[in-house]
Amino acid sequence: MTYDPVHLSQRLLWRAGHLRGHDSADTTRLDGMDEAGRERFFRKGSEQVATLAARIEAQTGCTLESRTALDFGCGVGRNALALAERCDYVYGLDVSPAVLREADRNAGLRKLSNVEWMQAGRLDELSGRYDLVVSFFVFQHIPSREGERIIDTLVRGLRPGGVGAIHVTLPPPFRALDRSYLYRRMNSYSLSRLGQLLADASVTEWHAKLHSRPVAGTDERSYEEATVIFRKD
Repeated sequence: MTYDPVHLSQRLLWRAGHLRGHDSADTTRLDGMDEAGRERFFRKGSEQVATLAARIEAQTGCTLESRTALDFGCGVGRNALALAERCDYVYGLDVSPAVLREADRNAGLRKLSNVEWMQAGRLDELSGRYDLVVSFFVFQHIPSREGERIIDTLVRGLRPGGVGAIHVTLPPPFRALDRSYLYRRMNSYSLSRLGQLLADASVTEWHAKLHSRPVAGTDERSYEEATVIFRKD
């Protein structure tokens, strides 16, 4: 499967700016944060990666240590920098040059030199160079068929024995959820289609951790999501 990296970058840049409510997609998530807010932001990344490491080890028997990781849709580096503290090397991919510059600055502030920032359109160049792939809160912004092609590229580029964790939004379980404003702005993925995609890329075992995110201030569920954890043979 192939995809057009230029088309992908243009689509994601537009969606990033539109969904965040900014005039420019080059505005980063840390704009306007004080030092305490920035520290909370990166501490949450460390907590998320620690939880992820425990799940990967429990479900695949693999640890994150000594691995080369790829964080697809890395943003300003919240998870990528937490990975860099555990892994030998990290590739952080995103579509916005301004976001990547901010990520590089954040790495410098934390004296982390084992991370490399790259445009998402260069994904094909990394095939066979990583044995851990992660992506969180990215594919909900990419139309599902296009996202499936990218996931296929990510998994096929993973070294044999490598592990991965990819977050996706799921279709609504009830027709009533179609009316959710948040859900209408997201792209959903079929676990059965992802399972077939993984199988075609030499993954024989995978696990899906299901979540339900509430609408703030209500008892209504806004959308269903899953983190798919897998190991490649």
